[in-house]
Amino acid sequence: MARYTENVIVDKPFADVWRAVHMALTLHRWNIVNVRDNTFFLKERLSFETMLWRNPCRFAVHVAGDGETRAKIHLIGSTLGFGPLPKGRIRRVAESLKGGVLGMIARIEPSPSE
Repeated sequence: MARYTENVIVDKPFADVWRAVHMALTLHRWNIVNVRDNTFFLKERLSFETMLWRNPCRFAVHVAGDGETRAKIHLIGSTLGFGPLPKGRIRRVAESLKGGVLGMIARIEPSPSE
């Protein structure tokens, strides 16, 4: 099984990051299978490429608070198969997922200081 794991730290509050992750997953049409606590369980939607591979990529995206102004995002993905082709594919799909999530997080407006 080809696996992918990455941890990303962002300098935004947890609640804003969680909402941004949810919006990014919905906007980029990921199939959200389940949401438990602060973890989104995803499955790649059926497309021409996934039909060729026969095995969609699956991801768990966990959002955790790290103080009041930082959050951690843990990406854990897998797909069936071994060798360079499935490994390269899971990395490509993970980079696309991470890019969409980080792009949405970058759009978060800073809260006005009081």
